[in-house]
Amino acid sequence: MTLQKRGGGGLGPDWIAVCVTHNPPEAHIIVGKLRTYDIPAMIHQEAGASAIGITLGNLGEIKILVSPADYERALELLLPADNEQLEASSDKIRLIWPDDAHRGASDDDE
Repeated sequence: MTLQKRGGGGLGPDWIAVCVTHNPPEAHIIVGKLRTYDIPAMIHQEAGASAIGITLGNLGEIKILVSPADYERALELLLPADNEQLEASSDKIRLIWPDDAHRGASDDDE
């Protein structure tokens, strides 16, 4: 997903591209998220591109459109928040099968 700067990729005065992706499921998820926050949004792809399966380059672009009035709010929702970053961890992850549960800790855990 690529976020768009204001004024870039708009299709007329009523819609403006807030982001571009080449992944149809991702586009539908983004539109769903925007609509959840009462931001009208729609998907736009060049005519014929999806019919012949083009997923690369300009013809493969899928634009998520919002009204210019909702652009800033939509952009805020789509930008990753700092608190959403996963922290690196050195904790060990151990898989215990039901048959192994009665044995306790293995020598590898020490």
